[in-house]
Amino acid sequence: MIVFDGTYRWKTPLGPSSRSFRKSWEMSCNLKVIDMTLAQPEVTHLKRYVVLASETTPCPVKTSVAETMGRRIFRDFGLNSYNVLWMETRTYSADTIEIAIFTPVDGGLETYYRISWRPILPNEQRLLRGYLTTEDILRWIP
Repeated sequence: MIVFDGTYRWKTPLGPSSRSFRKSWEMSCNLKVIDMTLAQPEVTHLKRYVVLASETTPCPVKTSVAETMGRRIFRDFGLNSYNVLWMETRTYSADTIEIAIFTPVDGGLETYYRISWRPILPNEQRLLRGYLTTEDILRWIP
């Protein structure tokens, strides 16, 4: 079942010291959040959620949606890194989908992640096709 399908927006909060240098900016991405247990309750899934993301507004510092908005998306949708299969089209290779692997790093009060990437596997592509429209397939799956 698709939990969210649309443009996810987040206006970056800037601290008092940074206001004098620049205005805050709004980041956005195309985002699909799929809950596999609601779609197929008879199957036990290793990853309950599938997140498919693609950048729509480039961020001045980071290179992917996972890096810029990943923690925020986890928080807003009540997800954790252990039960999410994160798929993303990256800026430098928009014609392919890559999988993000989130490794928690001790950050004190908040959880931070080290993110590594790998190519999408054929079985993951087949899984994804069931939840995409024809337009999405042409856009995201080569």
